[in-house]
Amino acid sequence: MIDNDSHAGFTTEVSADWETIPTLYDNVIKRVREEFPRAHDLTMLGGHSSHSYINGTNMYFVYNYAINCAPEDEMRVYHHSIQRIIVEETLKLGGSMCHHHGIGKYRNEWTREEHGSAYYILEKLKEAFDPNGIMNFGTIFYQEEGARFQK
Repeated sequence: MIDNDSHAGFTTEVSADWETIPTLYDNVIKRVREEFPRAHDLTMLGGHSSHSYINGTNMYFVYNYAINCAPEDEMRVYHHSIQRIIVEETLKLGGSMCHHHGIGKYRNEWTREEHGSAYYILEKLKEAFDPNGIMNFGTIFYQEEGARFQK
């Protein structure tokens, strides 16, 4: 462990309609404070919007923390644990786990839930355009190799 190490901050971006955003924000902040085992390490927890439309907006949840774990464990211990709460609340309220940054490697375990009955379309597109599964490996579709960073 590195003494007095900290991160400059992470963001997890989601989107929802205007009616949902305040509830989403409140639920996430409450759950992080109550359920995140390292909440005492947080030095910042909040959110802001940067892309708004007539039917909704994105929300960047912003968090910073003092790192009290081995460097190789940081993503799993801090970032993904907080992101899990954010994504769970977003999907539960009918929002989207991404806006314009995409799913990426750290949210791929929720792709099926995000897309529901349209998930098969993503699978068919992946099969058609990447039959060898080599393009953006582990992005969008969960891969076991990435699980050590997530759980």
